[in-house]
Amino acid sequence: MRPSVRSALANAALVLVSVTLTYLAASLLIFRFFLPDLSLNLRPHFPDRAEVFAQTSKAAYAPHDYVALLGDSYAEGQGDGLLAAGGDRARLVHSAHILHRLSGRDVISLGVGGAGSAQAMVRMPTRILRDRCFVYPVLEAPKQMLVYFYEGNDLDENGYVVNMAAQTYGAPTREAIERYIETRYAALSPTRCYTELAETTFKMAQFLLTNRDSFESLRKPSAHNKVLAGGGANPVPTLQKPPFELPPASIENALMVFDISLAWLRQNFPGSAITMVYLPSPAAIYRHADKTVDAYTDWPLNNVRAAAVGDIDAASQRTCEQIRKLTMAQGVRFLDIRPALRAAAANALIHGPRDWNHFNDAGYRVLGETLATMLDDTASTSCKDWGARP
Repeated sequence: MRPSVRSALANAALVLVSVTLTYLAASLLIFRFFLPDLSLNLRPHFPDRAEVFAQTSKAAYAPHDYVALLGDSYAEGQGDGLLAAGGDRARLVHSAHILHRLSGRDVISLGVGGAGSAQAMVRMPTRILRDRCFVYPVLEAPKQMLVYFYEGNDLDENGYVVNMAAQTYGAPTREAIERYIETRYAALSPTRCYTELAETTFKMAQFLLTNRDSFESLRKPSAHNKVLAGGGANPVPTLQKPPFELPPASIENALMVFDISLAWLRQNFPGSAITMVYLPSPAAIYRHADKTVDAYTDWPLNNVRAAAVGDIDAASQRTCEQIRKLTMAQGVRFLDIRPALRAAAANALIHGPRDWNHFNDAGYRVLGETLATMLDDTASTSCKDWGARP
């Protein structure tokens, strides 16, 4: 090899090593030491783990003896509060903050919008709690886990896992779904720790270039939807409902994903007390002025149909009982939060006015306050049937 080529290769190797060491040192300094002092406006661009350490519903940088919220956008805190904060989760107050304030316990959210059971109970705990990374302090296992099950679209989201397992292994059997979840959701990444800073930089650059600062949720108008709250009939847009239009086989497979995911969570976090929290869809919370409700179907395709109020109530009760049965069979505590939310919704709107797919500040306050009163209890609740509406 010619001396000039050897010299060029040596210089290139030196540059590569220097850049790599600088990158790793910067990652360590930013995420381990500087993160608590960084501007909270940067928080929406943080990776999953960094975002958890930056959350404000705990006493210190690293949570201790804490409660973890698992689930979808409800556990994340999406809604009018997030819209009012311009998408800045550092200025957001939701059920995690209410729990932290009332209980005095550290509370963190592992919630992510659009999560089904496998992502909520397997992927996010794996990424944040099981996957070790040198740039962060080691997170101890939560003392308690509150898993939010949302009847509005969690079973629809589980259908994605069913379909992918069938495509990958030939049929949506229990073994196929277990294998798919284990390989695609529970596998630890050997490289993800080293890409955290690059991920943050990319997300910030993308935001600056595209200015994607709109967190508006999909909202389709309704000509006749009116909910009874505060002594009046309040016009509202199209609402989410329980997925009663899904075929029985699809429901069964989606429930299987839930069951497998909960079993994985129990097995991998045996020292954490797990509670399943059943959250109703907006259409199943309010009394309605009409006998039908314009509601979303085939989520996330967002088709709209007029759904009978009786079908909505029956589907909510049926789904609650199905989730409760699977939860109790695994020895996990179950809480039906519908009674508290329905009582609050009779007096005031707890969704909207902009985002009717999620709670507003009043809704998250009711959720947080209700859970705070039950946090140190161990008893489960039944699924309280609303019964015939007047």
